[in-house]
Amino acid sequence: MKYLPNELTLLRIVLCVPMLFLRPFSVWFFVLYTICGVSDMLDGYLARRLGCAGPAGARLDSAADFIFAVVLLFRLLPAMNLPAWLFWWIAGIALIKLSSLAAGYIRRKQAAFLHTYANKAAGLLLFCLPYGFPVWRIPAASVLCLFATLAALEELFLCLTSSELNQDVKGIFFR
Repeated sequence: MKYLPNELTLLRIVLCVPMLFLRPFSVWFFVLYTICGVSDMLDGYLARRLGCAGPAGARLDSAADFIFAVVLLFRLLPAMNLPAWLFWWIAGIALIKLSSLAAGYIRRKQAAFLHTYANKAAGLLLFCLPYGFPVWRIPAASVLCLFATLAALEELFLCLTSSELNQDVKGIFFR
């Protein structure tokens, strides 16, 4: 049982591969997408519940989150037919996230994926986006980008100002 959280995380990574070849918004895409999202919600919860949470599992989870997000950007963005200004906004968010990772690596010699409440909220909105996108389109994407921008800026601020790396920091308002 103690390996179940990491197995769920690995499942998310494995299922990202066929998602690269499925038509976005198709039934099978949503099946795999939903399994990946549910595994993301369950792995950390189960790790804490089973008493097997640790830095290796947290790093694996962060890597799986990153791979899942890249696959989604690669597969969903072209299918969404968004206006150019929204693509530039998304590129700006990615630049802030990369700056945060670089700052964490320069300061601490390791990737600094932070599990803040803001990052979790942005992740939840990202997970929900494809389900509501056909109806809400631009407003849904804009709300997601707003949350993701705030989460990325908070993460960058924490990476630049924190004296030590705490990947489970709740955020700047929850210390």
